Amino acid sequence: MRVDIGDLVAELKALRKGRGLDTPDILPRIGPALRTTFSLAPDTGPAQARTVLSLKLTELAARLHPDFAAAVATALGLAEDSRTRLYGDRVALVARQIHRDRRTASRRIDEGIQLLAQLAIAELSKATPEDRPEPAPWRTRALRTWVVLDRDVTEVYEMRRITTSASEVREVRLEVSVPVPENWDSTTPIDDPEIVVLTGGTLQARANYSSSRVVFDLELAQPLTEGNEHEFFVRFRFSGARRMGPFYACTPSFPCEFFDLHVRFAADRPPAAVWKVDGLRMSEVNDSAAPRGPIRPDSAGEVKVAFRDLTPNLSYGIAWDERRSLGSDPARPAHEERRERNRHGKQDSCGE
Repeated sequence: MRVDIGDLVAELKALRKGRGLDTPDILPRIGPALRTTFSLAPDTGPAQARTVLSLKLTELAARLHPDFAAAVATALGLAEDSRTRLYGDRVALVARQIHRDRRTASRRIDEGIQLLAQLAIAELSKATPEDRPEPAPWRTRALRTWVVLDRDVTEVYEMRRITTSASEVREVRLEVSVPVPENWDSTTPIDDPEIVVLTGGTLQARANYSSSRVVFDLELAQPLTEGNEHEFFVRFRFSGARRMGPFYACTPSFPCEFFDLHVRFAADRPPAAVWKVDGLRMSEVNDSAAPRGPIRPDSAGEVKVAFRDLTPNLSYGIAWDERRSLGSDPARPAHEERRERNRHGKQDSCGE
């Protein structure tokens, strides 16, 4: 059985709550991802499950980069000085250990759990010779995105502020995922969307890694060094070669502390419904059965949502039902409505 890293991260975060591994009712917190990764049989009792998880998680945590090993061990209640404490107390303990505030400690814990999950899955599949996963080369402090859907051409503006724990970063790789164009021949290159770096760097390379994924390298205006920050501003313009789907989501590969999203619909043609997407798999973003909370555009046709401490490889944003986005204009021919709908439908994801 293949284990999804998003599922494993979610179960590890559930496991750390309360008293962590010392929680009396530990079995309900052990989901299929943990059971598969650590070979726990369905009839495994709480004492045995606690022992197995404690031994294996301690071993994996010790193999993490030193910046994360102690934070993860403390958060999960593996370390002796953190056992029996509640999770909030353990976060405070990590904060004291790293001489930072609780919010920074929480981010350090989340990053460490992500790395631990990667290492656990690699152990399960024996897919990598590396004994210790490296920290993310850079992370997003803040991502602010504006999606403009009320014009003839759909545009997306992204302002991103990043930092790094590496000695130096000169270039970052980003990506955007969009649906395959209709009647597309794979031998024909597509330059849609147009990508323009407005400030903060230079577009160095662009490649269509697949029919639906565009990857590009951005050379920073100046090298980013450890502890410093850099901001860049990018515009994506969709000319119509690709037909967008009805959602916008950020699916970060590296940690993202804050994501602020503004989507502007035509005020006179609002979508039939809009939903907030908060930490779903990419395949579930546009799934009506997935847990999505309804939200309503304001009088200007705008939707604004914000997210903090995004989990890598999960999706955050909004989805909408565009069936009534044009209203019902009896004077408008049906084929014009269909063409208009195709132009305004939007699907985009921001990878990091």
